[in-house]
Amino acid sequence: MTGWGRSQRAVLSVGVGLLVVSMAACGSAPAKIPAASGSPSATPTSIAPGLLVSPAQLTLPPFTVSTTNPLPSGVSAKQVVRDVVIDNLIENAAVARPQSALLAYADAGNLLASEMQEISTDQTENIHVLEIHDDITSIEVGSKVDPNDASAQIAAIVRGSETRRQRTGSDAPGQTSRSFDVLLWVVLSPASNRYLLCDSADV
Repeated sequence: MTGWGRSQRAVLSVGVGLLVVSMAACGSAPAKIPAASGSPSATPTSIAPGLLVSPAQLTLPPFTVSTTNPLPSGVSAKQVVRDVVIDNLIENAAVARPQSALLAYADAGNLLASEMQEISTDQTENIHVLEIHDDITSIEVGSKVDPNDASAQIAAIVRGSETRRQRTGSDAPGQTSRSFDVLLWVVLSPASNRYLLCDSADV
């Protein structure tokens, strides 16, 4: 899932049933899009050991909550969205450094294994990721059981675009841009009281 715009090397074996969820189902009334609250401080924020980001990077994108598959009672949509944004930033930093230990602060389960393999493969193939920037344009959250992990019952459809700069060996760096439309599952980590990404599939 790192670099949500990339082709996924470990897309899950989930079928058309995912599309049925379609978190904002056709014909349902549009959910209200909450606005990001507050004026962020200029002070950098730590989101993982040794990883500081600017407050602007933590600005929440527009998000909706499914009216047909609402979140479980007591689950904060704002927290889910914020944690998805943070997890993405950590993943991108882990790949660009590269520093696989950071992934434990963003991922769990199948997705953690996939991201670890991503970093390992890049190193084996002498691929150096210089920068990853994801522009998330919208997130839809709701409930949907992960077919690979029954404990993961909260999902998000994340849409946007990614720009990535990388080079192979001593070649000149190249830049690619592409859009992404991905379904993510999250699970709550009791240790950090944050939602970690645990699985993914193309929408």
